[in-house]
Amino acid sequence: MSNPTPLDLQSVREALKGSAAAFRAVTELQPVGGDGDKLFPPTYEGSVYAEETRVMDGKAEHCVLLDSVQSQANRLELALLDGYRSGKLKFPLVQVDFAKTAAAEVGMVTALEAPHRVFDALFLACTLNEKGGTVPFRPRKRGQTGASVYGQRLELASAANATALFEICPTALVFGAWDSHGARGGLGEKFQRALVSEIIGIGIEKGKRPASRIDSVIRTTKDLPVVELEDGSWRLAGEGATNTMKLSEVGLGNVTPSLVNPKTKELNHGGVTARVARQITVLSLPALRRLRFPVTKNDQTQQSDDIDLAARTVLCALGLASVAWQWRVGFSLRSRCDLYSKGTELSIEQVGGPHAGPFTLTPDVAASLLDEAVQDAIALGFSWSPLPITLMPSPDLAEVVRRSRDLAAEGN
Repeated sequence: MSNPTPLDLQSVREALKGSAAAFRAVTELQPVGGDGDKLFPPTYEGSVYAEETRVMDGKAEHCVLLDSVQSQANRLELALLDGYRSGKLKFPLVQVDFAKTAAAEVGMVTALEAPHRVFDALFLACTLNEKGGTVPFRPRKRGQTGASVYGQRLELASAANATALFEICPTALVFGAWDSHGARGGLGEKFQRALVSEIIGIGIEKGKRPASRIDSVIRTTKDLPVVELEDGSWRLAGEGATNTMKLSEVGLGNVTPSLVNPKTKELNHGGVTARVARQITVLSLPALRRLRFPVTKNDQTQQSDDIDLAARTVLCALGLASVAWQWRVGFSLRSRCDLYSKGTELSIEQVGGPHAGPFTLTPDVAASLLDEAVQDAIALGFSWSPLPITLMPSPDLAEVVRRSRDLAAEGN
């Protein structure tokens, strides 16, 4: 294999114009603690790990999911947000400002953080200051008038005319979105993911984990039952008291070391050791080629292969930037699941089409690629503003958010 070269814009264009299937990054990862260090996968309903057998190089391997496609998408979006807030990555962004509401502690929430991106119900319950007045961001029902210009344009977005989404929230075209809460409900437009990533542990063995607590002040929990009070505090139980609790249930005293969870009576999750962890990231070029981008210049709609290619190139650069900036942020997936790559550079491989690459990609090069691609798109008539579109939540939305956070704090 030839030595990697930095990815350039011409290579991205040629891959999109030709028959290449994808840009792919396959990265071998190791626990930061070194060989034999435990990794703790996410647990799913039923308190289980997502284990499965995968065939690799013709051999069946016992694997576990360390980070799902959905979780990786969220991390990649947050990496983009990090680049955006640093001023290095410039792209359109929709956000909601809770600062002057009943839920002020929430602060700013962006489309990169909302589950359904710009089509999330959160944004549907927001308003926008437009031409000196306050209007709903999007219509709630079909045919409803009075919504913002942005919201009216989003109602018309489709794979055949993705220009509005490209100019308002392009990341939704990279990570996928479904307008299931809009005026069309379940019949709302769907945009498939173009960028898919996951992290798996390969060749795993499950471990064991003891649970224990040694209290240096309270040496025993025997014969010291307590009663919980209405305000959440507790007192020592008197003789004959019912509904008593152990001191350990209020966080005091010793907990006998055990491999079994006292509530579920099952073994505590003990994590896994793995021969290797692997991140597999694929940016689908056919998914981008399905999108069309008519532009309006001088009151006339124009559409051409060059116009479509310019927009697809921007989206490709944006997706690649998310991968490069995730490398910059690192791979801390959760407590006791920190990974790193022994390689010093992110390697990008072109899959299919005329031979090209492999390529390297750094965050700074990714930012430059995006800037170059955007300038080409603007020259062909696209609008691309890095200034955020800031919405205000309705009073009811702010109150729902406030109450939900209060209930969560109470354990409900």
